[in-house]
Amino acid sequence: MPTLDSSTRDRIVTAATSLIMERGYDKTTMRAIAERAEVSLGSTYYYFGGKEELVQGFYLRIARETCARASAAMDGVTSFSKRLDACFEAFMDTSEEYRPIADSLLSLAIVPSSPLSPFSDQSRPARDLFLSMYVDMIDGSDLKTDSRLRQALPDLLWSVQMLITLGWVQDLSPGQRVTRTIVARLAPSLSRLLSLVRLAPFRPFVDDALEGLAIVKTGRETRAHVGV
Repeated sequence: MPTLDSSTRDRIVTAATSLIMERGYDKTTMRAIAERAEVSLGSTYYYFGGKEELVQGFYLRIARETCARASAAMDGVTSFSKRLDACFEAFMDTSEEYRPIADSLLSLAIVPSSPLSPFSDQSRPARDLFLSMYVDMIDGSDLKTDSRLRQALPDLLWSVQMLITLGWVQDLSPGQRVTRTIVARLAPSLSRLLSLVRLAPFRPFVDDALEGLAIVKTGRETRAHVGV
């Protein structure tokens, strides 16, 4: 049995990504991917059970490239607002390179029961990378906020990232200018809001927000566990 080789795996993911961008998800076959990657069909199935697993490889690539870009942009920066903006911008810049594949996968990714959904258990490795990015962003920042909210913040910011994704895919303005303009204002607004919630009058709102986030997170984990 052949041993797993990261360079071969990356080559297969690259081939799948380029073909889906050219032909769309439905018209891309495992055989075509193998031919583009210059590996046997058997080797392709050895690394990936099918196209869905290949898309998960693509999700991981997006996450890794985003994290690398964000880390470089945040180096030496302590402002929470600027660090958060760096994460959002890194995600959009990375995603922009793969815009055609995002258009092709949207109809599948928005189905809650689909393994290609970013909320699925199969998507957990990429999701965990993004969550780690937000943990690092927060830990290296000057953010002062409610301690309970601070702990829940990575999940909340990842959810915001999903909303950004939905808007970005639907944005037909040149360079997705509308989405980028909104996101540029989002980071400082969130920074001010998170600072305000330390005050006593805002604590009931924090309680409500944390309760809502817990419900969403529990529902996500339940769907992933039962596969629905």
